[in-house]
Amino acid sequence: MNQETLQVFRLTQGAYYTLRSVAEESPEVYLDPDTKFHEVLGSRGVTDYAEDTGIVFNLPITLEPVDDGSQNLADVRALDFYNSLAGLTPNAATDGLMWTWMTHFMLHPYSLGRWRSWRVPDSRLVSHIKDHWFAGDSGNAIRRHNTASRTWWVAHTAISAAETSGGAFTAENAIEHFANHPRHYHNIMDSNFSRNPLVRAELLRALLNEAQGISGRGSDQIWKRLNLTAGTLLLDALTREQIRDHIVNHVEDIMSIPDYVVDRTKLRNRDPTVVLSLGAGVQSSCLALMAERGEYGLPKPDFAIFADTGWEPPEVYEHLDWLKSQISYEVVIVNSGNIKDNILDGKMPDGSKFLGIPAFLVNPDGSTGILHRQCTTHYKTNPIHAYLREKLEIQPGRRAPRDVQVEMWLGISVDEAGRQKPNREEWVSKRYPLVQLGFTRGQLLKWFNENYPGRYLPTSSCIGCPYHSDAVWKQLKESDPKSFQDAVSVDWSLRNVPTTRGAIKGEAYLHRSRVPLSEVDFSEVTSYDDQMLEECEGLCGI
Repeated sequence: MNQETLQVFRLTQGAYYTLRSVAEESPEVYLDPDTKFHEVLGSRGVTDYAEDTGIVFNLPITLEPVDDGSQNLADVRALDFYNSLAGLTPNAATDGLMWTWMTHFMLHPYSLGRWRSWRVPDSRLVSHIKDHWFAGDSGNAIRRHNTASRTWWVAHTAISAAETSGGAFTAENAIEHFANHPRHYHNIMDSNFSRNPLVRAELLRALLNEAQGISGRGSDQIWKRLNLTAGTLLLDALTREQIRDHIVNHVEDIMSIPDYVVDRTKLRNRDPTVVLSLGAGVQSSCLALMAERGEYGLPKPDFAIFADTGWEPPEVYEHLDWLKSQISYEVVIVNSGNIKDNILDGKMPDGSKFLGIPAFLVNPDGSTGILHRQCTTHYKTNPIHAYLREKLEIQPGRRAPRDVQVEMWLGISVDEAGRQKPNREEWVSKRYPLVQLGFTRGQLLKWFNENYPGRYLPTSSCIGCPYHSDAVWKQLKESDPKSFQDAVSVDWSLRNVPTTRGAIKGEAYLHRSRVPLSEVDFSEVTSYDDQMLEECEGLCGI
């Protein structure tokens, strides 16, 4: 038999049982992607091992395993495989001997990568091979395990559901969902009630929409409840709208139970604690005032938090006091020490001997670099999260209860949208109202000047922040020479004070030119080119 032809064959019964014996006696044969199973059968005296099925491949099979992520992500390629077998019907797709032939003779290297067989313990290798290389006549086994049959059935389920969905989703949408949630595919294929095409389509529509963020246990609850519903209702007699109502009602109820929801932002009937991260700069000040005034549909947050590094310009602290007088909700001030004092002592808030600011380095060998930045984490993120844990009674180092959810607003504008980052704590979700509303920094300044004429709105950041643009350094030098001299003093200390210099290998500078700050010429600076975009945590300079 020519292995390069596009014909589809099925194993003879003798060949099938011979390969089962090989799998039991010499499972290591299956770990070699170059194994030729016609040679394996020939060595066992089996030369007539395949029968023609009358089915052909319309397209070459080009499946390749994924290199990282969940092994089920390989299912995203199922449509390609399905399309290569365009003439195959569901009835013919129950032929276990055909799928066993295909997995051995067409998809063996793919199967090794798909199921990562080299990671399987020796004690489980035989059963692993039998599951994924062989297929009997059991419907569930054919749809669940064997590489070729599962791949085809995943695609068939996605396509048939999409065709019945009335345009609610595409087969590609369904395939991607199955690849990320294989449990949902198994539940659909294993449940008698989901044999109804409308039920299957509406189930998948709900999983793609109303049930986003559901846990595995939660999805099992959907099937249990629908199974009970199917026992009391004749589903085949219901309209799409009636089926959808039943499914959505179950989903809404289940998504209200914290233990059944993975993504806390999707939890129903729970109002999160809304917190504004207040930097007292342009963006967060405008956001705070807009919420106070009820503009643009913004409600008042439950409270605002100002993480004080202890080294903000005096005008920021003065502005913060004014801001507190303008808003009715609480402004909480937290800190983890004075960053300037810690820099001079050559340590972090936790006592470790490290500066943690992104100072610009000249290394001992003459090369250049930037110190690893940890200041945002230690002086902003950590004290904010510590306060939230205390307020919400979450023990340090423990996971928050599933019904605890914080929605943290950050004042990032559209022109800084690249600074949007997911939060590191699962119980805190970040929201960027100014990005959602489409505000730029310039538009915010215009809004503030129109509503608070004559009031100065400062830029928020540490006095000696290395992320300062030349425009900010120039403005600081001209409008607040005392603070600028403070930064000059710290810059000098980086290279000359033993306690500070001892935490650095090489010489460090606050200015990106890597010359002493006192010697930098800012006279030619004419434009505002903020480098705070490099502060990727999204908590500073807002």
